Amino acid sequence: MKNSAGRKALKSGSNFSGSNEARKGGLLHKVSTSPSVRPSTNGPEGREFGTGQLASRIAASGYASSDVTIVAISHLHTDHINGLTDGDRPAFSQARYVVGQAEWAFWNSTDFTGTPAAMHATFIQRKVLPLREKMAFISAGASIAPGVTSMVAAGHTPGHMAFLLESAGRSLLLTGDTANHFVASLQKPDWEVSFDMDKGAAASSRRRIFGMLAAEKIPFIGYHMPHPSAGYVETLDTGFRFVPVSHQFLI
Repeated sequence: MKNSAGRKALKSGSNFSGSNEARKGGLLHKVSTSPSVRPSTNGPEGREFGTGQLASRIAASGYASSDVTIVAISHLHTDHINGLTDGDRPAFSQARYVVGQAEWAFWNSTDFTGTPAAMHATFIQRKVLPLREKMAFISAGASIAPGVTSMVAAGHTPGHMAFLLESAGRSLLLTGDTANHFVASLQKPDWEVSFDMDKGAAASSRRRIFGMLAAEKIPFIGYHMPHPSAGYVETLDTGFRFVPVSHQFLI
C-alpha cells in the first residue's frame, strides 16, 4: 500500500472506528449439541501481549476446551494455529481438525528455510504435525458439520478457506484473513497487501467474497476486523465499506 495520498484519504473521519482494539477473532459455534471453534487463535504464549485468551473465552461462554469436537482452520499462519496446543498437549483434547487440502499440500511440499515463510513453517511443525492423525483435508463445498460449509478464498495463502454458517434461513460468513484491514482491504480491494502470498488471487477473492456479501446482505466475521469483528458490507464506487454490526442497532 504505497499510495500515500490514497492512504491519507482512507484515514478520514468517515472511516473512523470507535474501537482501537486490534482483534484476532476466534469463534465458538454450537452445532446441535457439540460446539466447534474457528479459527484457532493465539495460545498461552500470547497472553502477555493481550492475546492467547481463547480458552478463557470458551470457559466464559459455559464450555470447556474438551467440549469442542471440531476445529476448523482457515489457513496455517502462526496466529491461526498457535492455539492448537497448550504447551505439549492438544488444546482441544476431543476435537478433530479440518484444513484445506491445498493449504496442507503447500506447507508440506516446500523447504522454506531462509524465506519469509520460515516462521510459519516452523510453527506448523510444532503445532500442527503432532495432530496429523486427527486431521481431515477438505476442498470447496465440503460440509464440515450440519450447516457449516467451506469456501475457497485463496490468495492470502494458497489454500485459504472461508466458512459459511447457515441456520434457520440465516447465514454468516467467516472470512478469515480474506481482508486484513477493515478500511484499506475493503475500500481498495485491489491494493497489494504484504501478508498475501499471491496478491492477484487475494484481490480476486476479496472482490468475489465481499461482492457476494454486499449483494446478498450476509453478515460476516473477519479475523482482523475491529471489535466486535462482525459486520456487513456495502458497495462503494471502487470497492466496499465495512459497517460494524454494533452500528446496525443504531439505524
